[in-house]
Amino acid sequence: MNYLIYSILGGDNRQKECAKILADKGNIVKVYGILDKFDKNITIFNKLDKNFFECDVLMLPIPYKNNDGHINHVIGAKKLVLIDFAFYILPTSLVVLGKADDEIDKISKVCGFKYFDLLGDETFAVLNSIPSAEGAIQRAMENTDITIHGSDILVLGYGRLGKTLARMLKGIGAHVTVAARKDHDLAWITENGYIGVHLNNLNDVIGRQDIIFNTIPALIIGSNELYKVKKDVLIIDLASYPGGVDFKTANKLNIQATLELSLPGIVAPKTAANIICMRIQDLMN
Repeated sequence: MNYLIYSILGGDNRQKECAKILADKGNIVKVYGILDKFDKNITIFNKLDKNFFECDVLMLPIPYKNNDGHINHVIGAKKLVLIDFAFYILPTSLVVLGKADDEIDKISKVCGFKYFDLLGDETFAVLNSIPSAEGAIQRAMENTDITIHGSDILVLGYGRLGKTLARMLKGIGAHVTVAARKDHDLAWITENGYIGVHLNNLNDVIGRQDIIFNTIPALIIGSNELYKVKKDVLIIDLASYPGGVDFKTANKLNIQATLELSLPGIVAPKTAANIICMRIQDLMN
């Protein structure tokens, strides 16, 4: 048997595209809580039962929970929490999701299934940074009246996304400043031709920037920093909820600041889905 059985529960356009990709490769695919006109080789479930959970891989959303603790983006059903269906999951199934937490860790041990957190996987994170960075730049182009080329742009953080974003921005012709905390990151920032600044010295450069991208999941741009930025600056926060910007103060000062979550699923769902499917195939092999 060369095919696998995949059950996909909820999610956004990435999971929708995953269903199509996996089915095209000859796998058996079941979906629940995803609205689309799928081909006949994809089985749509209108209720969760034991048949749905008879699978090799159970795919949950990325991240698998929303801010209220419910399974993310489940359409046409009551709000679901993990415990509603956890005891249906077979010990032989691999659960693939994003942003694992204490809840799924504890429940998986009780129910006996294994899970894999894509957002904690280095391979996935590096590849996923590409559509994330492109989406962030797209948002910047849509919300400014200047070109990226020639603009002064600040990237906060030099992790996977920060590295990809800084490289793309420089390639377009932006004047890129990158803020980081670790000395070796600052050394690589300089080696790659960006202006490096320690996060402790952020106030020295923040007032000169046309666009600011934040990738750090902690409050980095607080009220003190917001009073120093240009009034027409655009701030795009790419960190996980609740982000790293004091949005209340930004709104008070009429500063354009947005929190952009799950950009790959919005701007490039097909590419993002291919990355997900490729990583799952590697795991199953």
